[in-house]
Amino acid sequence: MSDDARPTTAAGDEATQAPILEVSKLGVEFETRKGVARVLERVGFSLRRGETLGLVGESGCGKSMTALAIMRLIPSPPGRITDGQVRFDGRDLMKISEAEMREVRGNRVSMIFQEPMTSLNPVFTVGDQIAETVRLHQNLDKAAARARALEMLEAVGIPAAKSRIDEYPHQFSGGMRQRVMIAMALACSPDVLIADEPTTALDVTVQAQIFDLISDLRDKTGSAVILITHDMGAVAEMTDRVAVMYAGRIVEEGSVFDVLDEPLHPYTQGLIACAPGRRTAAAGEPLEEIPGTVPSLLERRGGCAFADRCRHVESRCRLKQPPQVHIGADRHVLCWLYDDASKARAGGPR
Repeated sequence: MSDDARPTTAAGDEATQAPILEVSKLGVEFETRKGVARVLERVGFSLRRGETLGLVGESGCGKSMTALAIMRLIPSPPGRITDGQVRFDGRDLMKISEAEMREVRGNRVSMIFQEPMTSLNPVFTVGDQIAETVRLHQNLDKAAARARALEMLEAVGIPAAKSRIDEYPHQFSGGMRQRVMIAMALACSPDVLIADEPTTALDVTVQAQIFDLISDLRDKTGSAVILITHDMGAVAEMTDRVAVMYAGRIVEEGSVFDVLDEPLHPYTQGLIACAPGRRTAAAGEPLEEIPGTVPSLLERRGGCAFADRCRHVESRCRLKQPPQVHIGADRHVLCWLYDDASKARAGGPR
């Protein structure tokens, strides 16, 4: 969301509650052999306690990079954070020391990474890895940390947790390893949980269990959640607000009901139309597709990055970056089609 706008609150929150996390004008770029790739440009949104924000978009649009930037895990070199603020509980994480950031990372702001097998250390038991996180951040002794690790394994539904706490990651299935990652991320009761494609490569049944688990633990702990996903069904079920990313920028943001029921940006409209379930096999209609490809991040774009794929493109779209149009206090869209207030009120072109 823009720097000035404020999002709607999650159910039960007070309208005046201050955001726990505010991202403003965040920029990231990478040096490559072919030039500088601008992977994030002026990304901004805010998040309140107990709220879930869905971050959606095609692969390569910048979702995971946004999460890594918040955690200050951008590999440098070749990457670097060029601009912006990430204010967590009033402090700008971009300005604190690395020692201070280590106190925040994994403790008050935690992340579930996409692939648990590469995120878990294969030579340590799952219990030791969870306990180490707790000992590092909560100053517990070895016995207390182990007890907390067992408690978390039980909380995330690991069968026979007392016996499995001393097993190694390779002894767990993909779904169970993801549960271990969730247990580790939540062991210190973080204020913000970032879940980056938490169900990648898992079967449908396990995916549903993982999403239910995150929802249940969010409700119990009051953590705010950023859910990075391609699953529009999960977005509809789990999130309070949605931010749609394209080519390193947030092109639309609003409540989950508004964005899914009445998408404004042409890219959002195409993304939702592409989702399975929008067309029925009985009708014999294929899924829609968005023509063209995502532009190279090496290009210095003067206009809208979506212009070459947009069915509503105008000459000005190719010449100048579109404005950020606010529709009420809790919604915005980055598109020339809505620079006229009457179009914005009418919902714009369809």
